[in-house]
Amino acid sequence: MTELDEVIAYKFIYLAVVIIVAFVIQMIATRAIKRVFSVTNVPKGSIFVNLATGLIWFLALLAVLEPVFGVQPTAFVAALGVVSVAVSFGLQNTVSNVISGLGLMLGHVIEVGDWIEVGAYQGVITDITWRATTIKTLIGDVIVIPNSVLNTTTLRKMCDLSARSFVIPLDIHPEADMAEVERDVRASVEKACADYIDPALGVILVEMGYGTFGFRLDVRVSVKSLDDLLAARSAAVAAVSGRSWLARW
Repeated sequence: MTELDEVIAYKFIYLAVVIIVAFVIQMIATRAIKRVFSVTNVPKGSIFVNLATGLIWFLALLAVLEPVFGVQPTAFVAALGVVSVAVSFGLQNTVSNVISGLGLMLGHVIEVGDWIEVGAYQGVITDITWRATTIKTLIGDVIVIPNSVLNTTTLRKMCDLSARSFVIPLDIHPEADMAEVERDVRASVEKACADYIDPALGVILVEMGYGTFGFRLDVRVSVKSLDDLLAARSAAVAAVSGRSWLARW
């Protein structure tokens, strides 16, 4: 074996060892982070695993630069700094998403498992990555929202009771007897949703005053489980539809 072959073999072995060590450290770090999640109040989310993985492989890259590629790590870092300035404008959204995600989690604003409402979207948080937050709606849709949007938009973090409730807005004919309407609404909804309603809360009627089409009446129904929400809503809507006292439907 020539001297050149020995150098190439050495570089190959060194590179392979560094990759294996980095991979092992990544596995250990991932398990350690998950263990921290399970025994502390540190919010769960893959963003921490993503950042730790990125740091480990960046250090691994620095470790092989000079022995394998003949590049000084200090020169590489300096060049990387120059390049990062050049591409910073293109990475503004990415950096904003990372910082926003860390701020939201470390500030305990949101965590995996929380029910949130952002604009027209409502669902449970299934993951928070370095770029975006993923929520799953009741009907199974998966919504991906950039972390920077969550950090700059009004976000509603719903309690369990709020998540298990829904509201049906009704426009009542101006000439209808409100006392009779409320009795009819309560009896109809309670009968239709008897299998779903939370007995401690039941049906709550809230008079909202006059609107464009008549008197506004909000019907709030609380159910026992999130699994009952869609079925209860469908049953409640069917129970009050087509009534003569409705101004419109």
